[in-house]
Amino acid sequence: MTDLGRRKNILIIAEGFEEKPYIDKILSFPNINKDTYNFAKAINVKGNGNIPARFQFEIQRGFYDAVLIFCDADKGSEQFYKLVCDIGKHFFSKKEDAMEVFIFANPVTLQIVLSHFGDVNLTKVGKKSNATAVEDLTGIKNYEARKEQISEMISKIHFSSINEFKRRLANISTNFNDVPSTNFLTFLERFESSNTSWIDKIDNLRK
Repeated sequence: MTDLGRRKNILIIAEGFEEKPYIDKILSFPNINKDTYNFAKAINVKGNGNIPARFQFEIQRGFYDAVLIFCDADKGSEQFYKLVCDIGKHFFSKKEDAMEVFIFANPVTLQIVLSHFGDVNLTKVGKKSNATAVEDLTGIKNYEARKEQISEMISKIHFSSINEFKRRLANISTNFNDVPSTNFLTFLERFESSNTSWIDKIDNLRK
């Protein structure tokens, strides 16, 4: 699917209204290797139940060199594991290999987003449960993931703090069963690099 000498087309399927604007913001930063990758605008599928059908649609279109999924791991929930297995059994030789296309945050994406502002270890899924952490780190009161609140939070994220952000993520587990955990730094480093072997690995694991 990939041709040497051209940029690799990447699509990220975002679970919801926090993930899409966040990943679009990150992909606009100058550390992203735009000579190597061409990132489409992320697609908000408005719920993880809609991910498998959209993933299948985009794979069958054959336009992208890699289709990735950005979603919550919900404390390593059965629902998240089922989502991985649903993708895996249809598109990969082994179900567990589908993890290669998942950018996850456990318990929620706020764990990643708030790491731009300070050290944080979220343990709960609910917006209200994490509202105090949001206010402490961003100044946004009574966070309920309303559109204007999300926009305000994303607007406060700046490239100038990217190294501190990466340092904080490096201290978080990458095992999706751990709370908190995320593999976001792994993918960010891939997006910064000119090494596209990770795409080849995904292709080799596919059916």
